[in-house]
Amino acid sequence: MDQEGHVCLTLEFVRELITKDEPNVEITSLEEEPGSGRGDNYTSMLYRVQAKGRKQVTNDEWINYERAIIYKVLPQSRERREAFKSELLFQNEVAFYTHVWPALDKLQTNGRKVFSGVAKIYAARIDLIAMEDLQERGFKMADRRKGLQLDHLKRVLKALAGFHALSLTLRETRPEEFARLTDPNGGQGIQEALFRTENEDWYRQYYHVAANNAIRMVSDGLPAHMEHKRHEIMEKLQAFLNDDIFFRTMTELASTQGPLTVFCHGDCWTNNILFKDNLTRPNEEVVYLIDFQLSRVGSLALDLANLLYCCATGEIRRAHMTQLLQHYHFHLMSSLHTLNPKQPPKDPSVMWELLNEEMRRCSRFGAGLALDILPISTCESDEAPDLYERSETTKEKQIARAPPRGGAECARLMTDLVLELIHNHAL
Repeated sequence: MDQEGHVCLTLEFVRELITKDEPNVEITSLEEEPGSGRGDNYTSMLYRVQAKGRKQVTNDEWINYERAIIYKVLPQSRERREAFKSELLFQNEVAFYTHVWPALDKLQTNGRKVFSGVAKIYAARIDLIAMEDLQERGFKMADRRKGLQLDHLKRVLKALAGFHALSLTLRETRPEEFARLTDPNGGQGIQEALFRTENEDWYRQYYHVAANNAIRMVSDGLPAHMEHKRHEIMEKLQAFLNDDIFFRTMTELASTQGPLTVFCHGDCWTNNILFKDNLTRPNEEVVYLIDFQLSRVGSLALDLANLLYCCATGEIRRAHMTQLLQHYHFHLMSSLHTLNPKQPPKDPSVMWELLNEEMRRCSRFGAGLALDILPISTCESDEAPDLYERSETTKEKQIARAPPRGGAECARLMTDLVLELIHNHAL
């Protein structure tokens, strides 16, 4: 910790992290800067450390060496930590990196690689997570305000198919290990961090504001040709967003177990997905998933609903939804066969029906997440909370407990989504 009690990386600690993997490196200096901008991250604070020094290549030859590390700590403001339940989220991510991901990755031996889009982790403990800076390898976020285009969506769906296939394979081949990693009481498992019964009263005001914002946006943004159905549309939306049942509905959707239960990423939106457009190595991963704080045990359709309903436009879904789900299904079946080739392959038609059934059930979950994600993803950066601010004024405390209001683009996306789900009988 520094003099003000904030967790930070010291030169000695960084030396220890790097030389554990590269003993022929000497680190002599560090430079630090914020690792994300306003609106890019809400539940923790990110910093980028540039370590500089030298690397020994022969007995008497050294070359300059640089390595960037991203590290994540809890918000300095206790108000923000409480508002975003940051301690539990941090604990969840540590459990994922320390126990869950190593168990999943072990299934990928003997060339059976289906997903490697998780950053190298240098340290994961209750107050700090340090990982490689993927930006150094050319990975970057898409523009959160533009959402994901068709090509990017396909890349993410292929990555998710591999990631989910690991869970399904672990569950089938090592059921006791899967059970241990899905039990938070055992000290190694992940748990639902947001939609849990005891959080209902805590988040009531937050989702009350978010729901009212959504109702206003849809009411104002309803296209003229749907005006004759205004009463029906608003009635169905208000019924879903009712203060007394919304959070319980989301909790039930998040916790329901079934044949497609997996370890979900849990927060699969634009800012937690990194892309690389110019590949430099054969078989290099093209998508990395970051920020596993909201990882949960639930239907794989929860991740798909998050991605497709919160990161894609209504135009893309109308034209390509079936194609996108078929793309995911193809890679899921392929990944399952790669991981467990000795077992008889699962019936693709049965899996396709299960997938569509889960998507119908979980589409409301995507709408619930959109209350939060669409205003955040479309707002200007200066409208977003700044976790690097140290003051705790009354205004900031109010901001911490309410999402951005949502502008014209947010209203368009929200209205498209609500009309689509009503048309599909999901709301």
